[in-house]
Amino acid sequence: MKYEVLLVNDSSAGEMTEKCYEQPYNINNYREYIKEHNSFPLEKPPIWIKIYDDKEFNSLNDFVYSLQDFIINDKVKSILENHKLPNHDFVPAEIHRNERKILFNKLSKYKHYYWFNTISDYNDYVDFSKSEIKFTKDKKIIQLNINSILELYSLRNSNQKISNRINMLYKLYPNNQSKIQEIILHEDLFGVSWRAEKIVLNKNFDRSLDLFSLPIFSSRTYISQKLKENLIKENITDISFIKTGNNPDPKYLLNPELEISDLE
Repeated sequence: MKYEVLLVNDSSAGEMTEKCYEQPYNINNYREYIKEHNSFPLEKPPIWIKIYDDKEFNSLNDFVYSLQDFIINDKVKSILENHKLPNHDFVPAEIHRNERKILFNKLSKYKHYYWFNTISDYNDYVDFSKSEIKFTKDKKIIQLNINSILELYSLRNSNQKISNRINMLYKLYPNNQSKIQEIILHEDLFGVSWRAEKIVLNKNFDRSLDLFSLPIFSSRTYISQKLKENLIKENITDISFIKTGNNPDPKYLLNPELEISDLE
């Protein structure tokens, strides 16, 4: 099974309105529930996406480029529902768009859109012995032997403790940058970063999945050839596809090469 990366272009682009976050139950509450329970709550937050006014980004397409992962319309939702997906949720969304008339602009609202949100718990299938991951500390490459996702989670937790300690220093010494830097150097308060250049999933990975992500390693979403072909067949607008490992600029390695081990 070969997977490619699904990209959403930005000719239709927008962001969530501030009013969404002002609601008693909002996207922050929704995400906190997911983080705590690793499942989706029954209550859905309001999702109101305001399309940018710039002509370059003001189209209305099947996908809307947004910081809120995938904003899709009914047509895309119908396609996705006919494929094998990870644990997911379709949260109703409303699109707000200024439409230019001859003498004035009119704010139009479009329903039948959704925030497509997933929980991809596939990090346990990463074969660290075959994957290629570089670790750095204080911008210097270090040799680190990480053999499981639990060890990587532990490293992430250690980074968070370091970040909390540094934040506390800024509260203790708000106007003393030199003192803060002295303590950071003395206590070695430098987190460890990683950059995945190649991720190999072991033979137990579910190859029948048509869409998934590996957020701790990559910001990309992977789709099967089957799903790609159906999106193309249905003329879904404002998307493109690239192969994994396609990294024009190594400084921003967001798309590691992806392989799946043989079943033998």
